[in-house]
Amino acid sequence: MTIVVRELQPGDDAAAAGKVVQSSYLHLPGYPREDEYDTALAAVADRAEMSDIVVAVDGERIVGCLTYIADHTNPDYEFTDEGGASFRYFAVSLSEQGRGVGAAMVEWCIARARSDGKRRLRIHTLESMPAAQRLYERVGFRRDPSNDQDWDGIKGIAYVFDC
Repeated sequence: MTIVVRELQPGDDAAAAGKVVQSSYLHLPGYPREDEYDTALAAVADRAEMSDIVVAVDGERIVGCLTYIADHTNPDYEFTDEGGASFRYFAVSLSEQGRGVGAAMVEWCIARARSDGKRRLRIHTLESMPAAQRLYERVGFRRDPSNDQDWDGIKGIAYVFDC
């Protein structure tokens, strides 16, 4: 398997990327279903208008996708940190999980945030995402409880990486 992590390019199948995200979230044990958000998970083409979509590809097949948010002026940015960047809607195909795809994508985000001159890279995760939490901690993120969120009873667990 040769995985390449890069930005979504013209000709890439944004719908396929969206299906990776949506399917991964919907298959999480204990994932708190909400129709509007479940639909938004697949809306990669819409997010591409304001943010950088990052994909992991194996040949022609998209096996991972996330939305990189370069700064606090983006409406998808969930933090008040003007010196930070973030990423959201992060998923790896069920068949590729556990093979380093997610780590490669997070490393891409770290490199991009550093290249952009950001001081921090931020992420929210959910209680139903313990594998993501382990990944973030393994690559050097630390818990940031002061930025945890409560979205109508759904706890957003905050992590930060100091660039």
